[in-house]
This record gives sequence, C-alpha cells and structure tokens, in this order.
Amino acid sequence: MTAHAAHGSALTPRVRAGSWTPPGTQAPPGTQAPLRAQAPLRAQVPLRAQAPFWAALILLGAYLGPAEMAVKVGIVLTTLRLALLIMLAWAGAVLASRLASGRYVFVLSDGLVLVLVLWMELALYATTGPEAVTSAVGLRPVEFLSAYLAGRFIFGRRAGIGPFVQVLLVVVGLLVLLGLVDLAAGENILGRLARQYFGVDRNALYITQYRMGLPRARASFEHAILFGTFFSVCAPLLYYLSPGRLTWIAGLGLCLAGIVLALSSAPMLAFGIFAALATFDRLLDRAPWRWAALLVLVVYGIAMLLAFVDDPLRTLVNLFTLEPETGVYRFLIWEWVAYNLQPTPWFGIGLRDWVRLSTMVSSVDALWLGQALHAGYVGVALLALVIVGAFFAWPGRATPPRRPDPVVGTAAKAVTIALVQMIFVSFTVHYWGTCWAFFALLIGMRAGLTEAARLDAGQPAPRPGPGFGPGFHRGPAGPDPRHGRARREARRADA
Repeated sequence: MTAHAAHGSALTPRVRAGSWTPPGTQAPPGTQAPLRAQAPLRAQVPLRAQAPFWAALILLGAYLGPAEMAVKVGIVLTTLRLALLIMLAWAGAVLASRLASGRYVFVLSDGLVLVLVLWMELALYATTGPEAVTSAVGLRPVEFLSAYLAGRFIFGRRAGIGPFVQVLLVVVGLLVLLGLVDLAAGENILGRLARQYFGVDRNALYITQYRMGLPRARASFEHAILFGTFFSVCAPLLYYLSPGRLTWIAGLGLCLAGIVLALSSAPMLAFGIFAALATFDRLLDRAPWRWAALLVLVVYGIAMLLAFVDDPLRTLVNLFTLEPETGVYRFLIWEWVAYNLQPTPWFGIGLRDWVRLSTMVSSVDALWLGQALHAGYVGVALLALVIVGAFFAWPGRATPPRRPDPVVGTAAKAVTIALVQMIFVSFTVHYWGTCWAFFALLIGMRAGLTEAARLDAGQPAPRPGPGFGPGFHRGPAGPDPRHGRARREARRADA
C-alpha cells in the first residue's frame, strides 16, 4: 500500500514539520522516513503541525450545526459563533508568535479590516446606542474579524491549505446529506426541530420556501440561497486543491448536488463563472497573459452591453434568473435603500427599520445594501478596500521569489476565483451568519497567501507531483537532479 492510498483510508492531517506536501510530491532524500516507520502518523506528527487540521475541524465542523441551534448567554451563541470565538483566540496567538519570530509580512487588508470593524461598531453606536453592540448586527464585525484572522494566520499558508481542503470535502459531503433530508421531509426539518428544541427566536424568516413544487434545501444554513452559495464557492477550492482526480471529481459532484438542492439561480450562475474561468485557465495554461486578456474581454463585453442594450440590468435579470420577477423586486430594494440613506450617508440607519412600500418585506437582498444601511457608504467602501487590500503586501518587504511556490500560486488562484463568485452573488444576496463568516475567511486566506508568496523569497520552490489538482501549473518541464541522485543511490543499495 502506498502513502497516497494510506491517506485515502482515514481523515488524518497531511502535514509534517509545519509544511504541507501535496499528494504525489516526492520529498528530498533523507527528509521522510520509510512508510513502516510512519505507521502511527498522528503520533509522529508534532502537535503544532496538526494545528491547522484541528482548526479546520472546529471551524468547518461548526457549519453542520443548524442556525436555529442557539443558546442565549448575554449574546445568542450558535455553533458557528462559538467556533469563531475559538478562532479569534487561536489566530491571535499565531499572530503573536509570528511577530515575535519576524515571520510576518504586513498585508494591506490587515490594517483595513481593523478600520472596517471599528467603523461598523462606531456607526451602530452613533445611530442606535450601546445596546446595539450585543445585537446580531453588532456581532457581525466580530464574526468578520474572527473569520478573517483564521484565514489569514491559520489556513492562508502552505501548512494550512491541505488540512483545510481535506476537512472541507468531508463537510461538503455531510451538508449534501443534510440537504437530502430536507428534500425527503418536504420541509427544512433540521431548522424546525432545532428551533422547537432550543426556543431562541432570532427574528429571521426561518420558514420553508418552495420552488417548482419542491422544498428549497438549506440544511444547517440560514437560507437556501446561502446554502447554494456555499457549495458554488467551494467548487474552485476542491477542483484546484483536492488530492487526486477521483477526489476533485467527487467534490465537484457534491457541489453541484448542493446547488441543485438549493434551487437558487445565483449559486447556479456562480458555478457557471467558476466553470468558465477554470476552462479558460486550463486551455491557456501556458500563457502568462491569459488573465489580462480575460479582463480586457470582460470590460469590452460590459461596454457593449451598456452601449447597445436598453436597460441592460433588467435584460440580464430576465435572461439569467429562474423567476425574473424576483430580479425586478431587487431593483426596488436598491431604489428604496438609496432613499433611506439620503439623510445619513456616513453612518447609515443602524438597527432602525428602513422606509419602503407596504408590499415589501424587511429583507435586503444584497450584501452591499445591508452594509450601507448598517454602516453607511463609508462601511461599503471599507469592505471593498479590505477585499482589494488582500492582494497587496507592504511594498518595503521582499518581493516575490524568482521561483514562486507553485502550491501557494495554485491556492491563490483557487481562492481568488471563489472570491469572484462571492462578490458576484453578493449583489443579489445579503450575507449573514454562515456565508458572512466564509466570505471573511476567504479574504483572510487570500491575504495569507499574499504573505506566503513573500516569506519564501529566495528559497527553492517545491515541485508538486501528479496528485495535485487538475488546475495546477507545473511550470517549465525538466528533470530534477535530486530525483536522479535518489535513483542512483537506490540502485547502489539494491546491488
């Protein structure tokens, strides 16, 4: 039995000495003991090296707890919020260790996320008062910061990528099973049972929604559209970073199943964006100019749409939504939110209900509109800057290495595509709870990968083997002299 086969038999951390080796990678001679000597893997791997695995198990495992499964202890505490509090302390300890050892590169989003969190709390205090801090809206900045720090300092590095994807694949499979339970029961049964048992009213629309005569599955999530969005953004992570062909095929199949169970058009479109980008990347794998060319094509297409189509936004809504009337309704929300922000553009309206037509519900179907109502236009701008800042490190630090780490590069590509998907969906969906935390987690991971590309400056990059994901770019082909020496030494030993 090979080491790769042994990996598939159990959920164990694939890390050693603080670094993740992608499946199929051959370590340099003398750095890895024979398989017989590795037999209890968990006993031999240092506890510190296993940390990303256990962190992923705690954070992603919390996604299996229904959103209604909550207790009130001053604040409403869910499984996700409990996990985020653990991540806040954990990531803070890692940050302190990195600062002490000098292994920290300042990424622009690190400073911007603190400004964003402080502004969101200040805006709530200015518009509603101190009691707003312990409300669901007041906890949003803390949730965002906790998830960002977890992605930034635990999963946004080479040692954290493998364990994160390993646990993510299992959680995706379990969530699909929970969605099938909803479908079989004909309702969101997990949410209903959890609400009846725990009895905490979170003032949300936790009711079963139907489409085409079928219940829209949401399993442990707050809403079916958030359920589908989660699967659509997991697709690029599993496609690019799964350990082997069967694994990524199974991962994509599970993601498609989850999207279909949610019966929501926005996640379906987001998956289409991923499929288009992955195909484009695969076809032009060796062309370094491919992403710049794609950006030019996108800008050109938008310009043509605006120039030659009457009311382009409504036309797109009619073409790409399962129920076009829902898109028209969202246009009304944008118009009324803008009306509400006219007197208070800086801080928003806080927890006050927004003025609207009597036929409209209180839900705001866009992340950016919800952010504007709670933190004003300044809060919207800061959130956008945090996303952009995750791609840029402090310029005074060492530049990226001449031979960049291909694992970090592939992970950065996967996380970037996932962020593009979430930004796309965010214009039609308001993120809270599960997806709000996952959005912050991805931003933090992208910032961590920006740092990782600079920490290893001047060091030779590893050469991942054939077990890495299908989107992996191996760079120039050529023999590795280490492998030749290893083969010669093996032949001499056999003689």
